[in-house]
Parts: sequence; structure tokens; C-alpha cells
Amino acid sequence: MEKTYVSDINIEKASDKVRRTIDALRNNRFNAEFFQTKEEAAEYILNEISADQSVGFGGSVTLQDMGLYEALKTRGNEVVWHWFPDDGEDRKTVMKRAMLTDVYLSGINGITEDGRIINVDGTGNRLAGILFGHDRLFLVAGVNKISKNFEDCMMRIHNVASPLNTQRLEIPTPCQKTGKCASCSSPRRICNATLILEKQHGGVPATVVLINEKMGF
Repeated sequence: MEKTYVSDINIEKASDKVRRTIDALRNNRFNAEFFQTKEEAAEYILNEISADQSVGFGGSVTLQDMGLYEALKTRGNEVVWHWFPDDGEDRKTVMKRAMLTDVYLSGINGITEDGRIINVDGTGNRLAGILFGHDRLFLVAGVNKISKNFEDCMMRIHNVASPLNTQRLEIPTPCQKTGKCASCSSPRRICNATLILEKQHGGVPATVVLINEKMGF
């Protein structure tokens, strides 16, 4: 018997902010699902991906914490993530291979309550994977990524997420030391390109998976 997931039941119990955001995402033609725990969300995503599909990952602490890479590998899917390259495979080659997979998984840097999805990258591979070429796209985030509007969202990305990521990765940018964005010109800057999804785009059908936990940065 096919499992019935609890996304819509969870939405009924969600906070006003979460309900507004999900309604806005759906009005913007994104499929949007909501789960109380990362375990529920991971089970949903695994159920939506067949065992014969290849899966590419963009860099994401949220996805790493959900254990999806390990679960997909154990099940037998071909999984491509530059955080876990095959022996002898360089980072850029893995990033290119991830562009050619059937399914792409990515975290989200920020979501606005009017249903816009914002991602900021240093390299751009994740933005490319989000935009085009896959049969299916899953964008995953905890409710801590929701902001009132675009300005608040960008402020959070630059002054919360980026400094924490530079500290995690030990990248010597000004924000690593101060914890605040300095609009720097560092060659190691991790916020070089910004992608804003205003509506469901034509390049790949997207499902937004929101989790009622603090996930990632």
C-alpha cells in the first residue's frame, strides 16, 4: 500500500508565517510540502526518487544532516556530490557530472513570505543545477530560512549564513573574522552570484520541502 505522507496535515498545524509562505510558494506555481522533522522530509524525498534515477547534490549542510546521500547510495542510486568525490576525481569534474543527473537536490539560503527562493553562491554550480537540465528538483530548507521580505532575506544571508559558512569552511574572508558582511572583494568570497526564483521556471519542475526545524545556516 502506498504510504500517505503528512505534509498537508502538518500545514494545518503550522505557524501563520509558514502557512503564508507555503501558500505564496504554491501561488508562484512551486510544489511545496511541509514536514515536522527532517526524518519525515527525508523519507518523502526518498519515496519520490526511484532507485534507477541518478541524483546530483549541491553543497548543503541541511542535506548532509538529513542523511540523504548515504541513504541513496545504500539503495543503489548513482549519487554525485562534490563533497564526496570518487577516488581520483577532482572537484570541478564532480560538479559537472552533477549537472547531468536525473534529479537534483539543493538547500535554500532564503525564502521570502511572498514565495521567492534565493540562493547565493561562490562558484555557481548549485545555481546552474537549480535552473536547468534535470527531470526533477528538490529544494530543502528549515523554517529558519524564511524571512519577511527580500531585503530581510539578503541581510540574513550576508550577515548570518555567509559568516557561519566561512567559519565552517575556514575561508579567510573578512566576514569569517567579524561575523558581518563587509561587501568584500576577497578572492575567496563565497557570495559572488545570486539566483532569485520568482516563479516556477521552465527549466526543471521544483518541489520545495520545508521542515519545521532549524536546519543549516
